[in-house]
Parts: sequence; structure tokens; C-alpha cells
Amino acid sequence: MYVFALLSMPLSFMAVSAWTFSVGEKSGRAFARGLLFGLPAVFVWILLRRLLAPVWGSPALGVVFLARYWLLPLGLTTLAYAAAVGFSSVARDGEYDRLVSFFMGSLSVFGAAHAISSWGDRSAVFAVYLPLTLVATALAFPYLLEEAVKDGMPGALKPLALATLGCAAAAFGTAFFFLRLEWLGYLVSALYAGAAAWLGLSRLFRARRGASWDQRGSNPPPTA
Repeated sequence: MYVFALLSMPLSFMAVSAWTFSVGEKSGRAFARGLLFGLPAVFVWILLRRLLAPVWGSPALGVVFLARYWLLPLGLTTLAYAAAVGFSSVARDGEYDRLVSFFMGSLSVFGAAHAISSWGDRSAVFAVYLPLTLVATALAFPYLLEEAVKDGMPGALKPLALATLGCAAAAFGTAFFFLRLEWLGYLVSALYAGAAAWLGLSRLFRARRGASWDQRGSNPPPTA
């Protein structure tokens, strides 16, 4: 039952890299580096998650899910990327493929940790819906992080706030399944996953078009 939770992120990386990335070898190395740096990040998550025990039946469950499955993994992965690679190339509008690949590698480790931590719970929420929303997050969050790096302070607050609101929507969408609001959980989770995936994939396609025009020795066409 947890095969999807374990493999959804790495399989999504393989599909996205074959579909959108312009340099497969570079993205593969970045994914492997994300896996490596994801291990100490997950160790920190394991230590801290005990402070974030689910409050079943309470609206506070959404806040716990937000910290447990989004803020901690994304924050720790961002710190890992800063330590392993740095954001100087991202600020120059380059290496976006590497940023996404690193995040999907690190979040693959978190996905395995999530599956193991919920082992024995036969809920489809942890086996299917949560992994799907996390894959969408892995596509969208690097784009908003890139915008924040380029803007600098205080302009970075806008994309970071948007990322936080999106993650909060995903977290509460997951919590609704446990608050006897399954219909709302389906609706919010589907809307979030669709919007986040579209945002991330549209940025990846722009990066691929830009790379293809650079290889031809021409400037990319203007975009609206």
C-alpha cells in the first residue's frame, strides 16, 4: 500500500526530467546530491516531529500537518541546498533544473520517512493523497524560492508568503479528511495539486525553451 508513497517522488523526477529538463546528466547529479543531503535533514525532522504529534479531531491538525509535512521538510531542504550549492546561480537566472532536481531528491528521502512513520495506518490519505500534494509542492516551491532569491528583501516576502499560503492550503486539505470533511479535502487537495503542478511545470518549460534558444546562439523570444 505504501509503494506509491515511497516511489512517487523519484518516479515523478524521472518523468519530469525526461519531459522538461534540458541537461539530463546535470539534473541526475543534483537529484543524487539531494538524496545525500536529505539524509541529515530527515534526521533533524525525526528529532523534531515528536513535538508535532497530530491533534486528531481538532482544527489544529492542519497547523500540525503544515509544520510536519511542509514547513520542516521545505525549510530543511532549503538550508541543505544553501550549504551544498548556494543560491548565487539561481539569482543569475540559471541552474533552475538543478534547484528542482535537488529538492525532488531531498523530498524523496522525506517521502520515505513519511511512509515509514505512518506504516500500519491503512488510510489512503498518507498512502496516496499526501504524496501527490508533496510532488506538486516539489514542483512549485522551487519556483517561488527562485523568485524570492532574485527579488531579495523586502520583495522576497511576497513569493514566500504565497508559498506559505499554498502549503497551508495543502495541509488543511489533508487535515479535512480526518475532520469528517472528506469532500472538502478532495476539493482543496485537487485544486492545490493542480495549481502547484501547473506553476512548477510552466517554469520548467520556460527554462527548457530558454536553454534551447541559447544553444542555437539566439536570444529567446519575448514572453508575455
